[in-house]
Amino acid sequence: METILRSKNVLINEKFISADLVIKGEFIQRIDVYGSNEIAVDLGDKKVVAGIVDLHSDAIEKEIEPRHGATFPVELAVAELDKKLSMAGVTTMFHAIGFEENPKKKRSLYLAQHQIEEIYKANEKHLGVDNFIHARFELSATDAVEPIKELIDLGMIRLLSLMDHSPGQGQFKTLEKFKTYYSNYYGLDDDEVQDVVNKKLNKDEDKINDLINHAKKHNLTLLSHDDDCIQKLQGLLDIGVKISEFPLDLEVAKFAVSKGIATGMGAPNIVRGGSQSGNIAAIELVREGVCKYLCSDYHPTSMLQAVYRMKEDANLPLEKGFSMVTSTPAAYANLDDRGVIAEGKRADIIVIDDSNIPKVVLTIKDGESIYNGIRGFKL
Repeated sequence: METILRSKNVLINEKFISADLVIKGEFIQRIDVYGSNEIAVDLGDKKVVAGIVDLHSDAIEKEIEPRHGATFPVELAVAELDKKLSMAGVTTMFHAIGFEENPKKKRSLYLAQHQIEEIYKANEKHLGVDNFIHARFELSATDAVEPIKELIDLGMIRLLSLMDHSPGQGQFKTLEKFKTYYSNYYGLDDDEVQDVVNKKLNKDEDKINDLINHAKKHNLTLLSHDDDCIQKLQGLLDIGVKISEFPLDLEVAKFAVSKGIATGMGAPNIVRGGSQSGNIAAIELVREGVCKYLCSDYHPTSMLQAVYRMKEDANLPLEKGFSMVTSTPAAYANLDDRGVIAEGKRADIIVIDDSNIPKVVLTIKDGESIYNGIRGFKL
Protein backbone atom coordinates (compact mmCIF):
# COMPACT_ATOMS: atom_id res chain seq x y z
CA MET A 1 0.00 0.00 0.00
CA GLU A 2 1.26 3.46 -0.93
CA THR A 3 0.78 6.73 0.91
CA ILE A 4 1.44 9.92 -1.03
CA LEU A 5 2.10 13.21 0.76
CA ARG A 6 1.92 16.41 -1.27
CA SER A 7 3.35 19.73 -0.14
CA LYS A 8 4.77 22.93 -1.56
CA ASN A 9 7.55 22.76 1.07
CA VAL A 10 9.32 19.40 1.17
CA LEU A 11 12.91 19.63 2.44
CA ILE A 12 15.12 17.73 -0.01
CA ASN A 13 18.89 18.26 -0.33
CA GLU A 14 18.64 21.29 1.99
CA LYS A 15 16.08 23.01 -0.24
CA PHE A 16 12.33 23.37 0.20
CA ILE A 17 10.64 22.29 -3.02
CA SER A 18 7.15 21.34 -4.16
CA ALA A 19 6.87 17.56 -4.43
CA ASP A 20 4.77 14.44 -4.07
CA LEU A 21 6.37 12.09 -1.57
CA VAL A 22 5.56 8.43 -2.15
CA ILE A 23 5.81 6.12 0.88
CA LYS A 24 5.56 2.35 0.68
CA GLY A 25 5.94 0.23 3.79
CA GLU A 26 8.70 1.58 6.04
CA PHE A 27 10.53 3.50 3.35
CA ILE A 28 10.32 6.43 0.97
CA GLN A 29 9.80 4.77 -2.41
CA ARG A 30 10.22 7.79 -4.63
CA ILE A 31 9.87 11.55 -4.94
CA ASP A 32 7.52 12.61 -7.73
CA VAL A 33 6.80 15.89 -9.44
CA TYR A 34 4.34 17.99 -7.46
CA GLY A 35 0.75 17.17 -8.42
CA SER A 36 1.67 14.24 -10.68
CA ASN A 37 -0.32 11.69 -8.67
CA GLU A 38 -4.08 11.50 -9.00
CA ILE A 39 -4.61 10.74 -5.31
CA ALA A 40 -2.49 12.34 -2.58
CA VAL A 41 -2.73 13.77 0.91
CA ASP A 42 -2.46 17.50 0.21
CA LEU A 43 -0.68 19.31 3.05
CA GLY A 44 -0.75 22.69 1.33
CA ASP A 45 2.30 24.75 2.22
CA LYS A 46 3.05 22.97 5.51
CA LYS A 47 6.71 22.04 5.78
CA VAL A 48 7.62 18.38 5.38
CA VAL A 49 11.01 17.40 6.80
CA ALA A 50 12.83 14.33 8.07
CA GLY A 51 12.15 13.22 11.63
CA ILE A 52 14.34 14.75 14.34
CA VAL A 53 17.33 12.73 15.58
CA ASP A 54 18.26 13.56 19.19
CA LEU A 55 21.67 12.29 20.32
CA HIS A 56 21.48 13.37 23.97
CA SER A 57 18.56 13.83 26.33
CA ASP A 58 18.03 12.97 29.97
CA ALA A 59 14.33 13.89 29.78
CA ILE A 60 13.53 10.39 31.03
CA GLU A 61 14.74 11.43 34.49
CA LYS A 62 12.03 14.09 34.76
CA GLU A 63 9.48 11.62 33.47
CA ILE A 64 10.47 9.21 36.23
CA GLU A 65 10.51 11.93 38.90
CA PRO A 66 8.52 14.99 37.73
CA ARG A 67 8.48 16.35 41.27
CA HIS A 68 11.10 15.80 43.96
CA GLY A 69 10.25 12.61 45.83
CA ALA A 70 7.38 11.67 43.49
CA THR A 71 8.65 8.78 41.39
CA PHE A 72 6.95 6.65 38.75
CA PRO A 73 7.87 3.19 37.42
CA VAL A 74 10.52 3.31 34.71
CA GLU A 75 8.43 1.28 32.26
CA LEU A 76 5.54 3.76 32.59
CA ALA A 77 7.85 6.76 32.24
CA VAL A 78 9.38 5.32 29.07
CA ALA A 79 5.98 4.72 27.47
CA GLU A 80 4.69 8.20 28.34
CA LEU A 81 7.84 9.98 27.17
CA ASP A 82 7.70 8.06 23.90
CA LYS A 83 4.31 9.65 23.16
CA LYS A 84 5.65 13.12 23.96
CA LEU A 85 8.61 12.55 21.65
CA SER A 86 6.30 11.80 18.74
CA MET A 87 4.45 15.06 19.41
CA ALA A 88 7.79 16.91 19.42
CA GLY A 89 8.77 15.37 16.08
CA VAL A 90 11.61 13.32 17.56
CA THR A 91 11.58 10.01 15.69
CA THR A 92 15.00 8.81 16.94
CA MET A 93 15.93 9.39 20.57
CA PHE A 94 19.17 8.60 22.36
CA HIS A 95 18.45 8.55 26.08
CA ALA A 96 21.50 9.85 27.92
CA ILE A 97 21.76 7.55 30.94
CA GLY A 98 24.31 8.55 33.57
CA PHE A 99 26.49 5.93 35.24
CA GLU A 100 27.44 7.58 38.52
CA GLU A 101 26.58 7.30 42.17
CA ASN A 102 24.56 10.44 42.85
CA PRO A 103 21.61 9.78 45.19
CA LYS A 104 20.56 13.43 45.22
CA LYS A 105 20.12 13.30 41.45
CA LYS A 106 18.56 9.83 41.61
CA ARG A 107 21.48 8.34 39.68
CA SER A 108 23.23 5.09 40.48
CA LEU A 109 24.83 2.22 38.61
CA TYR A 110 21.84 0.01 39.39
CA LEU A 111 19.29 2.60 38.21
CA ALA A 112 21.26 3.24 35.02
CA GLN A 113 21.33 -0.43 34.14
CA HIS A 114 17.66 -0.84 35.04
CA GLN A 115 16.61 2.12 32.88
CA ILE A 116 18.61 0.88 29.92
CA GLU A 117 17.14 -2.61 30.15
CA GLU A 118 13.59 -1.27 30.40
CA ILE A 119 14.06 1.14 27.47
CA TYR A 120 15.59 -1.62 25.34
CA LYS A 121 12.78 -4.08 26.09
CA ALA A 122 10.07 -1.49 25.45
CA ASN A 123 11.71 -0.39 22.22
CA GLU A 124 11.69 -3.98 20.98
CA LYS A 125 8.00 -4.43 21.81
CA HIS A 126 5.78 -1.39 21.63
CA LEU A 127 7.29 2.10 21.44
CA GLY A 128 6.41 4.46 18.63
CA VAL A 129 9.78 6.11 17.98
CA ASP A 130 13.25 4.56 18.04
CA ASN A 131 14.47 4.75 21.63
CA PHE A 132 18.23 4.12 21.76
CA ILE A 133 20.83 4.47 24.51
CA HIS A 134 23.66 6.95 24.98
CA ALA A 135 25.60 5.79 28.04
CA ARG A 136 27.29 8.58 30.01
CA PHE A 137 30.30 7.28 31.91
CA GLU A 138 31.64 9.42 34.74
CA LEU A 139 35.39 8.74 34.78
CA SER A 140 35.45 8.35 38.55
CA ALA A 141 32.70 5.70 38.50
CA THR A 142 35.01 2.84 37.57
CA ASP A 143 32.64 0.30 39.19
CA ALA A 144 30.47 0.98 36.14
CA VAL A 145 33.04 -0.32 33.65
CA GLU A 146 32.01 -3.98 33.73
CA PRO A 147 28.23 -3.31 33.70
CA ILE A 148 28.64 -0.98 30.72
CA LYS A 149 30.77 -3.53 28.87
CA GLU A 150 28.10 -6.17 29.42
CA LEU A 151 25.39 -3.86 28.08
CA ILE A 152 27.54 -3.07 25.05
CA ASP A 153 27.96 -6.80 24.41
CA LEU A 154 24.17 -7.17 24.51
CA GLY A 155 23.76 -4.46 21.89
CA MET A 156 21.91 -2.13 24.26
CA ILE A 157 24.31 0.83 24.01
CA ARG A 158 24.97 2.76 20.79
CA LEU A 159 26.84 5.87 22.01
CA LEU A 160 29.31 6.29 24.89
CA SER A 161 30.32 9.64 26.35
CA LEU A 162 33.20 10.24 28.74
CA MET A 163 32.36 12.72 31.49
CA ASP A 164 34.70 14.30 33.99
CA HIS A 165 32.90 16.44 36.55
CA SER A 166 35.81 16.54 39.00
CA PRO A 167 36.69 19.92 40.54
CA GLY A 168 39.35 22.09 38.94
CA GLN A 169 38.33 21.69 35.30
CA GLY A 170 35.35 21.45 32.97
CA GLN A 171 32.32 23.29 34.29
CA PHE A 172 33.92 23.42 37.77
CA LYS A 173 37.12 25.36 37.20
CA THR A 174 37.78 25.81 40.93
CA LEU A 175 37.26 23.60 43.94
CA GLU A 176 35.21 26.35 45.55
CA LYS A 177 32.86 26.53 42.57
CA PHE A 178 32.41 22.77 42.72
CA LYS A 179 31.64 22.79 46.44
CA THR A 180 29.23 25.72 46.16
CA TYR A 181 27.31 24.04 43.34
CA TYR A 182 26.96 20.70 45.12
CA SER A 183 26.10 22.35 48.41
CA ASN A 184 23.41 24.63 47.00
CA TYR A 185 21.97 22.40 44.28
CA TYR A 186 21.91 19.11 46.17
CA GLY A 187 21.66 20.42 49.74
CA LEU A 188 24.83 18.67 50.92
CA ASP A 189 26.70 19.59 54.09
CA ASP A 190 30.49 20.10 54.17
CA ASP A 191 31.30 16.45 54.92
CA GLU A 192 29.00 15.19 52.19
CA VAL A 193 30.51 17.60 49.66
CA GLN A 194 34.03 16.51 50.61
CA ASP A 195 33.01 12.88 50.12
CA VAL A 196 31.82 13.75 46.61
CA VAL A 197 35.11 15.54 45.90
CA ASN A 198 37.13 12.51 47.00
CA LYS A 199 35.10 10.19 44.76
CA LYS A 200 35.29 12.49 41.76
CA LEU A 201 39.08 12.69 42.03
CA ASN A 202 39.48 8.92 42.26
CA LYS A 203 40.04 7.55 38.75
CA ASP A 204 41.39 4.16 37.63
CA GLU A 205 43.03 4.80 34.27
CA ASP A 206 43.47 1.10 33.46
CA LYS A 207 39.73 0.47 33.83
CA ILE A 208 38.88 3.61 31.88
CA ASN A 209 41.12 2.54 29.00
CA ASP A 210 39.64 -0.95 29.13
CA LEU A 211 36.15 0.49 28.61
CA ILE A 212 37.31 2.78 25.81
CA ASN A 213 38.96 -0.11 23.97
CA HIS A 214 35.85 -2.26 24.43
CA ALA A 215 33.66 0.48 22.96
CA LYS A 216 36.00 0.86 19.99
CA LYS A 217 35.93 -2.89 19.38
CA HIS A 218 32.16 -2.63 19.01
CA ASN A 219 32.43 0.45 16.75
CA LEU A 220 30.64 2.74 19.21
CA THR A 221 30.97 6.48 18.66
CA LEU A 222 32.85 8.10 21.57
CA LEU A 223 31.86 11.52 22.86
CA SER A 224 33.37 13.92 25.38
CA HIS A 225 31.48 16.29 27.66
CA ASP A 226 31.94 19.89 28.84
CA ASP A 227 35.38 20.34 27.25
CA ASP A 228 37.06 23.41 28.68
CA CYS A 229 40.55 23.54 27.15
CA ILE A 230 42.40 22.63 23.98
CA GLN A 231 44.92 20.42 25.79
CA LYS A 232 42.19 18.25 27.26
CA LEU A 233 40.42 17.99 23.92
CA GLN A 234 43.64 17.00 22.17
CA GLY A 235 44.02 14.15 24.66
CA LEU A 236 40.48 13.02 23.95
CA LEU A 237 41.13 13.22 20.22
CA ASP A 238 44.11 10.90 20.71
CA ILE A 239 41.90 8.22 22.29
CA GLY A 240 39.31 8.36 19.52
CA VAL A 241 36.63 10.82 20.64
CA LYS A 242 34.57 11.91 17.61
CA ILE A 243 32.11 14.35 19.20
CA SER A 244 32.57 17.15 21.73
CA GLU A 245 29.32 17.76 23.61
CA PHE A 246 28.76 21.21 25.08
CA PRO A 247 32.24 22.78 24.63
CA LEU A 248 32.56 25.50 27.23
CA ASP A 249 34.08 28.26 25.12
CA LEU A 250 34.47 29.39 21.53
CA GLU A 251 38.17 28.58 21.18
CA VAL A 252 37.64 24.98 22.27
CA ALA A 253 34.80 24.60 19.77
CA LYS A 254 36.92 26.08 16.97
CA PHE A 255 39.79 23.74 17.81
CA ALA A 256 37.46 20.74 17.84
CA VAL A 257 36.07 21.55 14.41
CA SER A 258 39.55 22.21 13.01
CA LYS A 259 40.54 18.70 14.11
CA GLY A 260 37.47 17.07 12.59
CA ILE A 261 35.62 16.61 15.89
CA ALA A 262 31.91 17.32 15.73
CA THR A 263 30.47 19.80 18.22
CA GLY A 264 27.01 19.54 19.72
CA MET A 265 25.10 22.04 21.84
CA GLY A 266 21.78 22.02 23.66
CA ALA A 267 18.67 23.26 21.88
CA PRO A 268 17.27 24.71 25.15
CA ASN A 269 20.36 26.96 25.29
CA ILE A 270 19.34 28.36 21.89
CA VAL A 271 15.66 28.77 22.76
CA ARG A 272 16.25 30.33 26.19
CA GLY A 273 18.97 32.65 24.90
CA GLY A 274 21.79 31.24 27.00
CA SER A 275 23.13 28.51 29.24
CA GLN A 276 21.36 27.78 32.51
CA SER A 277 24.76 27.19 34.16
CA GLY A 278 26.38 30.38 32.91
CA ASN A 279 28.50 28.78 30.18
CA ILE A 280 28.79 30.07 26.62
CA ALA A 281 25.59 30.82 24.71
CA ALA A 282 25.15 28.22 21.99
CA ILE A 283 24.03 30.86 19.49
CA GLU A 284 27.58 32.28 19.54
CA LEU A 285 28.93 28.96 18.29
CA VAL A 286 26.20 28.84 15.64
CA ARG A 287 27.14 32.31 14.39
CA GLU A 288 30.78 31.22 14.14
CA GLY A 289 29.88 28.02 12.32
CA VAL A 290 31.33 25.76 15.02
CA CYS A 291 28.14 24.18 16.34
CA LYS A 292 27.48 21.23 14.07
CA TYR A 293 24.32 19.78 15.60
CA LEU A 294 21.81 20.29 18.41
CA CYS A 295 20.48 17.88 21.00
CA SER A 296 17.54 18.37 23.33
CA ASP A 297 19.67 17.91 26.49
CA TYR A 298 16.62 17.79 28.77
CA HIS A 299 13.80 19.42 26.74
CA PRO A 300 12.77 17.63 23.51
CA THR A 301 10.30 20.28 22.34
CA SER A 302 13.19 22.76 22.09
CA MET A 303 14.57 20.97 19.04
CA LEU A 304 12.03 22.39 16.59
CA GLN A 305 11.90 25.82 18.22
CA ALA A 306 15.71 26.11 18.10
CA VAL A 307 15.69 25.77 14.31
CA TYR A 308 13.50 28.86 14.03
CA ARG A 309 15.40 30.76 16.72
CA MET A 310 18.68 30.20 14.85
CA LYS A 311 17.11 31.77 11.78
CA GLU A 312 16.00 34.77 13.82
CA ASP A 313 19.08 35.20 16.03
CA ALA A 314 21.90 33.99 13.76
CA ASN A 315 20.39 34.46 10.28
CA LEU A 316 20.80 30.73 9.70
CA PRO A 317 18.52 29.48 6.90
CA LEU A 318 15.85 27.06 8.05
CA GLU A 319 17.23 24.46 5.67
CA LYS A 320 20.61 24.52 7.46
CA GLY A 321 18.93 24.61 10.85
CA PHE A 322 16.90 21.50 10.12
CA SER A 323 20.04 19.64 9.05
CA MET A 324 21.44 20.28 12.55
CA VAL A 325 18.62 18.24 14.11
CA THR A 326 18.17 15.62 11.39
CA SER A 327 20.81 14.61 8.84
CA THR A 328 23.91 15.72 10.76
CA PRO A 329 23.21 13.93 14.07
CA ALA A 330 22.03 10.86 12.13
CA ALA A 331 25.36 10.74 10.30
CA TYR A 332 27.36 11.14 13.53
CA ALA A 333 25.43 8.22 15.06
CA ASN A 334 26.14 6.10 11.96
CA LEU A 335 22.44 5.94 11.10
CA ASP A 336 22.62 6.12 7.34
CA ASP A 337 19.00 5.01 6.84
CA ARG A 338 17.37 8.21 8.14
CA GLY A 339 17.76 11.94 8.69
CA VAL A 340 16.91 12.99 5.11
CA ILE A 341 14.01 12.75 2.72
CA ALA A 342 15.35 10.65 -0.14
CA GLU A 343 14.47 7.52 -2.05
CA GLY A 344 15.23 4.36 -0.09
CA LYS A 345 15.48 6.10 3.29
CA ARG A 346 13.22 5.34 6.23
CA ALA A 347 9.90 7.13 6.12
CA ASP A 348 10.60 9.05 9.32
CA ILE A 349 8.83 12.30 8.48
CA ILE A 350 7.33 15.23 10.33
CA VAL A 351 4.90 17.88 9.09
CA ILE A 352 5.20 21.38 10.54
CA ASP A 353 2.73 24.24 10.69
CA ASP A 354 4.73 27.43 11.25
CA SER A 355 1.97 29.93 10.56
CA ASN A 356 2.13 30.87 14.26
CA ILE A 357 4.47 29.30 16.84
CA PRO A 358 6.02 26.42 14.88
CA LYS A 359 4.53 23.09 15.86
CA VAL A 360 4.58 19.51 14.68
CA VAL A 361 1.15 18.51 13.40
CA LEU A 362 1.94 15.07 11.99
CA THR A 363 4.66 12.53 12.76
CA ILE A 364 5.27 9.47 10.62
CA LYS A 365 7.62 6.73 11.78
CA ASP A 366 8.56 3.89 9.43
CA GLY A 367 5.69 4.88 7.18
CA GLU A 368 3.00 4.90 9.87
CA SER A 369 1.34 7.84 11.55
CA ILE A 370 2.22 7.89 15.26
CA TYR A 371 0.98 11.43 16.01
CA ASN A 372 -1.74 13.39 14.26
CA GLY A 373 -2.56 16.89 15.44
CA ILE A 374 -4.47 18.14 12.40
CA ARG A 375 -8.17 18.51 13.07
CA GLY A 376 -10.37 16.51 10.73
CA PHE A 377 -7.35 14.98 9.04
CA LYS A 378 -6.93 11.28 8.29
CA LEU A 379 -3.87 9.68 6.75
